[in-house]
Amino acid sequence: MKKTLTALAITAVLAGCSTTKSVNPDEPIRNQKLSTSFVSEGIKIETDCAWYKLGKSECDVTAIESTAVAWTNGATAVQVGEARKVARMEASANVAHFLNEKVTSNRVTTVMAKHIEKAKDSITSDKSEMSDKEAQKLNTVNRENANDTARTVTRNISANAEAMLKGFKTIKEEPVGQQEISVTIRWDLESDRAAAQLRKRFQ
Repeated sequence: MKKTLTALAITAVLAGCSTTKSVNPDEPIRNQKLSTSFVSEGIKIETDCAWYKLGKSECDVTAIESTAVAWTNGATAVQVGEARKVARMEASANVAHFLNEKVTSNRVTTVMAKHIEKAKDSITSDKSEMSDKEAQKLNTVNRENANDTARTVTRNISANAEAMLKGFKTIKEEPVGQQEISVTIRWDLESDRAAAQLRKRFQ
């Protein structure tokens, strides 16, 4: 009786192995994921890329992080709390400037010139007729020129940004100096979905 049960068990295992499905050899390559990120001016962008062909991929943004630092000007609870708020707003401003920034540049050049010319001619002659050498000795001409030029160049550059930030949350608050605090905010797909659901519920 024991021998019969053992034979049936081995047959079942072999049958299970024989029913394995064949796998497309290109499928693992198509499903490869590559996580990339870059940091610029306190902004970190994380992407998830799926490679379909050699040299061709499709990337989706999966997370955004922004970090800003604010000084506390002290160590009391009130000063630290206010510094956290300022650093949080600075981090949000970094994201807004990254997403949508309007830059205006004005350049004005002003030139002020002053030119003065003074001339003084002196001719002394008692003779009706004189030679060229005698005329050079008697006639004198004095001329003075004064030029003053001032140039002023004024350049004004302003950068404005406005954006609606939804789904951002604070993930890190830490002191980075004797009187400085750092705040990092993050947006990802999960927080975005949660924010969207809450907006629908409380509308």
